[in-house]
Amino acid sequence: MLFISKLFFSNALRLNRIHFSEMSVFVQKLNPITGINDWVVQNESYDYHQEVARSAFADMLHDTERNQLYEKALKDAIDRTHAKGKNANVLDIGTGTGLLSMMAARNGADSVIACEAFKPMSDCALKIIELNGFQDRIRVIPKRSTDLTVGEGGDLRERCNILVTEVFDTELIGEGALSTFSHAHKNLLERDSIVVPESATIYAQVVECPLVQNWNKVKDVFDMDGESLIKVPESIKNCAGSTAVHDIQLSQLPLNSFNTIVAPLPVLRFDWSGRTPFIYERSTINTVKAKQDGKAQAVFMWWELQMDTEGKIILSCAPCWAHPASKTKNDIDIPWRDHWMQAVYYLPKEVSVHKDQEINLLSCHDEYSLWFNLVEDLRISNTHYLNPICECGIHITFSRTRIGQMNDSRRNKKYIALLEKYVNSESQILVVSDGFFLALSAAKLGAKNIFFVETNRISRNILEEYIKVNRIENVTVIPSLDNLKEVNLRDVNIVLGEPYYITSILPWDNLMFLYLLKGMTKFVADDAQIFPKKAHIRGVAVHFKDLFKIRSPLRSCEGFLMKNFDELIEESCKISDDNVEAQPLWEYPGRALSSVADIAEIDLINIPEESLEHRGIFHIQGNMECNGIALWVDWNLDDSPDSTITTGPIRPIEIGKNIHWDMYTRQGVCLFPGRNHKEIEYNFKFDFHDGNITFKCL
Repeated sequence: MLFISKLFFSNALRLNRIHFSEMSVFVQKLNPITGINDWVVQNESYDYHQEVARSAFADMLHDTERNQLYEKALKDAIDRTHAKGKNANVLDIGTGTGLLSMMAARNGADSVIACEAFKPMSDCALKIIELNGFQDRIRVIPKRSTDLTVGEGGDLRERCNILVTEVFDTELIGEGALSTFSHAHKNLLERDSIVVPESATIYAQVVECPLVQNWNKVKDVFDMDGESLIKVPESIKNCAGSTAVHDIQLSQLPLNSFNTIVAPLPVLRFDWSGRTPFIYERSTINTVKAKQDGKAQAVFMWWELQMDTEGKIILSCAPCWAHPASKTKNDIDIPWRDHWMQAVYYLPKEVSVHKDQEINLLSCHDEYSLWFNLVEDLRISNTHYLNPICECGIHITFSRTRIGQMNDSRRNKKYIALLEKYVNSESQILVVSDGFFLALSAAKLGAKNIFFVETNRISRNILEEYIKVNRIENVTVIPSLDNLKEVNLRDVNIVLGEPYYITSILPWDNLMFLYLLKGMTKFVADDAQIFPKKAHIRGVAVHFKDLFKIRSPLRSCEGFLMKNFDELIEESCKISDDNVEAQPLWEYPGRALSSVADIAEIDLINIPEESLEHRGIFHIQGNMECNGIALWVDWNLDDSPDSTITTGPIRPIEIGKNIHWDMYTRQGVCLFPGRNHKEIEYNFKFDFHDGNITFKCL
């Protein structure tokens, strides 16, 4: 495409004129709006700064319950070791900021070894430990635990007798917990050492939940009268889907959105103490009775840690309805965690069950991941133990969010209404979106020809399967933009985009549609109708209940100063992160503090040549602190007020009340420490030439 090519070379020439210091490097960075891989100049430590920034101020350290339970269990382990007449020699694997090591020292540990393989963090831990006066009691070793040596001249003079570590993720074992604990027991710990935490238990709840199933199984497309327009190929309907973990804040799911088929039950236990062998691949079967009639569609999963040897100290990651604290506390008091969320695992196929019917729940894991299945016959073959793999391509090519968009009936009805309004027997339609299979409906509505630009190979194969199954003959699939000149498009009178592109992250990244249009003008008729017609970038000031913590400085944590860590994160964010990040805001409660601001209106037909820059003010109402600005895009398909596709709120915003967000897109959010200001100024700039959008709160 000529415009894209010229833009690329222009950027390349511009960057070649930049003077490089010894502290700078060239970094290739995809611009999701233009689709170009730009070469940009970055700090030479860009990679590690990016990794540090992604820790998002280690929201884990904002988790007060986690911190306090770890310290309580550490104190118990140290006291027990001393009661035996032994020195308490603590090994802290993956120390991060050094928090757990300082807790151990504060509670009487005789020696503390802290290992941290990530050099920027080990350097930071040294500074924090010194800042808090523990430099003579804690030794930091910048290595992986598996590289530590023991003995004369080694990293450890002798084996330790207490291990404390936090090597867990949403799946519990996804960060290599099994191998970490196993290696430590074999090489770094004394026999009968105390481990914090002692063990872990995984819980599973089998549910019928059409809402989450929308993120997994693609549905047929129907017209405005409810008649089937486009059928999903059987290969997609019958696909087992992806077993990749779908981490989610389950507590934010409406309680009426799911039916419990099997109540939460423990299905897998992991013993970190070393008293039993570590097993890297395992399956368990739980035979239980169904609580009610329904379709078993998915498994909700979470885990809990037994922190001490007696099981008195428990850290639970359960959602609100299953959390042990929910019996004694209000749900609002249950600890919020973004580092350890719950997860959804989709069953390979839906299973209809009846109340009191016996169900055999199969729970499996390998070294790093989990999966689940229902087994009708206990005399099962080995195939039931296999980790299901997507064979249709949908679950490989598209995100969960995108699959949800494909199934969003509200969105689909607006596209179908648009097609029914404008498509006729003379319609020659050019589709310039990724995976916009719904657009095939135009063929069923009488369009003369449809041209799909589908550059992703797997998505193109899926499209061709859709065409075959639905017996559509008047469709031409164009594999790349370079092939446009080989197709006679001068008769195209409708250009259609969803718009959606696989490379998009932020809502406005789908403005790639604008650049594709600019490059196609010579291939289509001058009077061609273009849908959508406009994009509106909008925002609202928000008080987030918890989400702001991922960008909030610690200052201190459990009485320890964290100044050096805050400075490291702030510096890294400035170097590697944009002000706006993508988040599924429906998972993060937030109250509106202002009316909706119309930040920018972009005409997708009369494409501007000049940059758009706008300054504005969010007028804060109420007494809550503002700690974030939420951003989204509304797409006007045509001039009808009913044709707007929103990626933002799905209900009118009310000041002081929680915002109800579209669950099938990720919004943009600019987070900052709470401000009591009554006005928050912002600056928005869209550089049309470079395809860069910036949003900053001043």
